[in-house]
This record gives sequence, structure tokens and C-alpha cells, in this order.
Amino acid sequence: MIAAYENSKWEPVKWENDMHCAVKIQDKNQWRRGQIIRMVTDTLVEVLLYDVGVELVVNVDCLRKLQENLKTMGRLSLECSLVDIRPAGGSDKWTATACDCLSLYLTGAVATIILQVDSEENNTTWPLPVKIFCRDEKGERVDVSKYLIKKGLALRERRINKLDNSHSLSEKSLEVPLEQEDSVVTNCIKTNFDPDKKTADIISEQKVSEFQEEILEPRTARGYKPPAIPNMKVFEATVSCVGDDGTIFVVPKLSEFELIKMTKEIQSNLKCLGLLEPYFWKKGEACAVRGSDTLWYRGKVMEVVGGAVRVQYLDHGFTEKIPQCHLYPILLYPDIPQFCIPCQLHNTTPVGNVWQPDAIEVLQQLLSKREVDIHIMKPRSDHDKKYEEEQWEIRFEELLSSETDTPLLPPYLSSSLPSPGELCAVQVKHVVSPNEVYICLDSIETCNHSNQHSDTDDSGVSGESESESLDEALQRVNKKVEALPPLTDFRTEMPCLAEYDDGLWYRAKIVSIKEFNPLSILVQFVDYGSTAKLTLNRLCQIPPHLMRYPARAIKVLLAGFKPPLRDLGETRIPYCPKWSMEALWAMIDCLQGKQLYAVSMAPAPEQIVTLYDDEQHPVHMPLVEMGLADKDE
Repeated sequence: MIAAYENSKWEPVKWENDMHCAVKIQDKNQWRRGQIIRMVTDTLVEVLLYDVGVELVVNVDCLRKLQENLKTMGRLSLECSLVDIRPAGGSDKWTATACDCLSLYLTGAVATIILQVDSEENNTTWPLPVKIFCRDEKGERVDVSKYLIKKGLALRERRINKLDNSHSLSEKSLEVPLEQEDSVVTNCIKTNFDPDKKTADIISEQKVSEFQEEILEPRTARGYKPPAIPNMKVFEATVSCVGDDGTIFVVPKLSEFELIKMTKEIQSNLKCLGLLEPYFWKKGEACAVRGSDTLWYRGKVMEVVGGAVRVQYLDHGFTEKIPQCHLYPILLYPDIPQFCIPCQLHNTTPVGNVWQPDAIEVLQQLLSKREVDIHIMKPRSDHDKKYEEEQWEIRFEELLSSETDTPLLPPYLSSSLPSPGELCAVQVKHVVSPNEVYICLDSIETCNHSNQHSDTDDSGVSGESESESLDEALQRVNKKVEALPPLTDFRTEMPCLAEYDDGLWYRAKIVSIKEFNPLSILVQFVDYGSTAKLTLNRLCQIPPHLMRYPARAIKVLLAGFKPPLRDLGETRIPYCPKWSMEALWAMIDCLQGKQLYAVSMAPAPEQIVTLYDDEQHPVHMPLVEMGLADKDE
């Protein structure tokens, strides 16, 4: 190469992908054979030096046409890939950490390479599937694939071939002489990616016993193994933490040394993992966690909340909410079971069947970091799990029975405002934004409006209850709310009864399902306009006789003012950013504790009104005077 190109001069050539060329390595003053990968720019080209396996971006000035006599010799390097492993973290791409680790471990090393191709198969697979063995600093033979798995940078992947039939296939294949063309044990070369290093001498070995176990080892599960419970009735342990649900996490004393050793190895092996590309975490996914103490731990995703993730430190038990950048989708020592064992106090039930914060605090003060004796009273058995599944099936069938069906009810009747231009007394029940509120007609008007419907025939209501007001009917229902069936139909606008923060039940309707685990429903209280996110135990079916009363709350837009063109308020209303929070609080002050009157400006469906105080002044004028709103003529 030097003799052919040392005195050559650059000539303009239209380079294209896959063209062969001679490449000058400027810093080493060497010439190498290469192949064009792609044109980066008009003057920069990415090339593969296929005799050494290096990819470079060089200037076109460093390229020459490759002479025909130099194309006859085959490539001096072989492209290989490790079999039986795949990238950790659920991605099909290897992380920069894994590549750096492999490069650091293999570059310049003398290695034994074993082709993983059966004699009956076509051995022209490219890149060549191989297993690589080399010696570490102690002189011990190391399987590179297993080394990456141990470091948490790779996962084992079982190959689909005939190895499952017997061990004889592997043994027979490895006994084939090296001179045969289809041999499984191939010559061993020095994997050298440095252009100025030469190919190493050929080595050959035929040790079968060391490799059989590696080839036939089963695939590792994509998760950490459950904790190993000591095979004894009583064992010593250290309490690592107490969970919010009363679960006590302990680490057996016999395992503490192994835990400390593994933790130290993790820190020494994970000095830097590099930047992680955008990754979508899933609940229950195993990972590596960088804690607030800057140390790495084995973890599991418990919940994904926006840009943060709630994780559990599997070997210590406690949970923490941390940014996603502190997680990495790799498994650390997946073959080692979790060290932390979750326990519950035997025959101990919290008051109200729910552990209260003060009870958890007492447990934490008594047990955290203490050495205790654990007496196993009732280990969980397969029979218990089967019984729970059977119970779940029974409950599921009960949900589908006709007795729990929610009757399909019509929507609530709507209250209406007087004719446009007519003044009426109102109460503001809920403020959405400065110019959007829920109002209801004053108590006298509401009572009269309800009495107009008192002659409605309803077989479920006695003659005395037909003339009662909505408030009286709700009081009567609240006294026997426990007898009402649960709500099982969650379609939008579904009428129901919902429990408010004061412990009383009010009329409501379903807005949407907010969460599924646990199930949470967004409801709107139709007589007030406010909304709340409630769990199922705070919802029930509404008695049909409560449906004859119109919904009191009327959604209206306020006329006479609009958001200011220049608003210096920095804090905005999240769901209505055109208004500032200062304007919202100012409007609430203008409405609170005052007798108000409304004049309808436009009829339904988009009801627009002007609100006045008892002195006939528009209630929005203080906002205009403070510069929080502009007049809207």
C-alpha cells in the first residue's frame, strides 16, 4: 500500500456508496484499503477500513482509487457478533456503556473465538455468530457474553436450534478437526481494532467441558428474582424500612455480607452509563436506580408520574419518587435473588382495616434499622393463591349479575333563567374563572320552581314526599345511604349520588374516568357546579325520585368585561391561562357574602348574564379598576 500510494497525487473522483478506495491515515502516515459507507458532505466521506474493522470520517483529499490488484486479496478482518445475548433494558440497540465496556475489555486482547454454526447448517451467516473467551488479569478464562450479563449490560437469549436434543451435538461438533472446512472450533485471532496493530498469531484449543454449560444455560428472565426466604422457622434479620401499607421489609443477617459485596461491585462497574435516549418506562419494569446518595441500586418501577418515576429499591424495600434521568433500563446481577423480604405482622389488623400515618410512624420508630428475630407463622402457599383467584372469579360474576346493574336514567332536568332583561336574585355556587361561574336561583325562586314539579307521579315516592323540597329529600336519603346499591355504570353524564368532603351525599353526574389503578371517577355536583375526583366507595346509584328535581346549578358567562390586553400577573389559571390567579381571587372577593342579581343577556344554550350587587352596581367593576380586566362594550 505504501509503495503504491506514497507518491500518489489527488485526482477528482465522483465517490459513491460501496466504492472501494485507498485511505490515507494522516496521523499515522499509513494507507489502508477501505469502502465508502456514505457521503457526509461534498468534502467529507465516511469509510470502512475493512482490514481492521474501523469506521472513519475523512476528507476526500485522503482518498485514492483502489488498484485492481489490491482488490483480489480477501478482507483481513472478520465481522463477528456474540450469540445468546441481547441488549439490556428492552431496547434492540446496545448502549454506549456496553460498547465501551466491550472495547475496553477486548481491544488488543488475545481471544479464543468459537463459531456457533452447526455442521449441517450454512456457515456463511454474516456477521459470524461466535462465542469469545479470553483471560482476565488473574489469568482465568472468561466468557465475554457472561461477563456482560454479570455486569448488567446484557441479557441472555436462548438460541432456537438443536442444542436441546442432547449434549452430544455440542461435544461432537467441538471434536471436529481444525483443518475441516465446516469446523465449529475455528482459529483464534487477536481482536484488534487499532489500525497500527497486526493480526495476532493463531491459537487453537479444544476444551469441551468448559463450554457445554455456557451454551446450554437457560435464558435469564427479564426481571429480578424474588427474594429467597431462609429455610427455617426463625431467622435473624435487620429491618430496612416500613412501607405505607404496613409492610415490613427485612434483610436476613446471613445475606448482609453478600448484599454489601454486590453493592460495592455495582458501584465499581457503573462509573458512567452515558446519556440515555428518550425511554418510555412501564409499571413493574426492572431497572438500575441512582439514589439520592449518588449510588446505584437494583430497582423496579412502581408508578410513572409525568417526568418523574416512583421506584422501589428491591434490596432495601423503600420507595422514592425520582426524575427519570436517574433510572437506566439495565439489569444488575439478575441471577442473584432480591435480598429484601416483605413481611406482615401475624394476626394484626389496623383500625378501620387501613394503616393510618400515625401507626406507620410508630412502626418506623420501633423497627427501622433494628435487628429482629423473624418467626414465619404462615408462608404464602399455592393453595392460598388458587383460593384468591376463585374468590375473584365469584366476585367478578357477581358484578355481572342483574342485581348490580345500574338502571339507565334520563339526564337531569335543567333549570332556566327568566326572560332576557328580567332581574332575578341568584347565588353563585362555583367560580371557574372570572367570567365563568355556576349560579342558581335564590332559595325562594328555587323552592317555587321545584313546587311546579311536585305533582309528578312517581310510584317510588309516598304522597307526603311529593311536596318535599330537594334539600329535604336529600336529608332523608342520607340517613339510609348504606342501603343504596353501588354504581356499576360509568358512562358520561350518568346520574349518581356522590359523597362530598363534608361526609354528606349529593346529586352528581359522571364526567370522565380519570384513573384505572385504582379506579377514580371525575364527577360534577349538579346542584353546585363543582367537580371532584372520587373512588368507587364514594359513589352509589341515585334513587329515581331524586331525578324529578331540576339541576340547580346553571353555567353562565358574565358580560361586561374581558381579559386585559396587558396583564402583569405572572401566575395564570392553569386551565384558563388568559386570566391571572389574582383576577380569580379578586372576583371571588367581589362575589362572596353578597346578595346578587342577574339579568340574562342571551338565552340558552350559551347563557350570558350580567351580575349586579344589591346596590345595582356591576360586580366586575372592581376588576376593571384594578387593571385585572378590561371593559367589554
